[in-house]
Amino acid sequence: MEDEDDDEVERAARWLEDLSNGVLNREFDFLTLQGLRVVRARKDSLLCTFVVPDRLSDMDGNWHVGAMATLIDDVGAAMAYSATGKLKATLDFCVSYLSTAKIQEEVEIESKVVGPGSKGKLAMVVMEVRRKDSGKLIALAKQWLASVNLTGDQLKSKL
Repeated sequence: MEDEDDDEVERAARWLEDLSNGVLNREFDFLTLQGLRVVRARKDSLLCTFVVPDRLSDMDGNWHVGAMATLIDDVGAAMAYSATGKLKATLDFCVSYLSTAKIQEEVEIESKVVGPGSKGKLAMVVMEVRRKDSGKLIALAKQWLASVNLTGDQLKSKL
């Protein structure tokens, strides 16, 4: 069983890295996640770093909140898969933006599964986005995900 758990953690981390490197032919995710680095991947937590690129800037020179939400959604999906071994679709997604991140600023994204639901069909993931240098909280997100049954080529789109 432990080997299966390790495989799921490795597969989730590889999926995020492939998205950030443009390997999966998902242009929108690639544009938003390019440069994302998985620092630590465990069954119960995922830690990534990201330097906010110029192309994700809003009019004020901050990380665009839509781009931040896309990154958070993908990191949450990888965390849910890592913890449960099941592919999940987002049912509910809430982000509280508490601060901003400037272009070229390095941030950390930490993700944890805090609420597996009944019979493993649901999972709740909580993510924090912080400034790497100060630890100041930029965004706090909560995501509910439900198991989905995908086969064949469908698996490439979400893990």
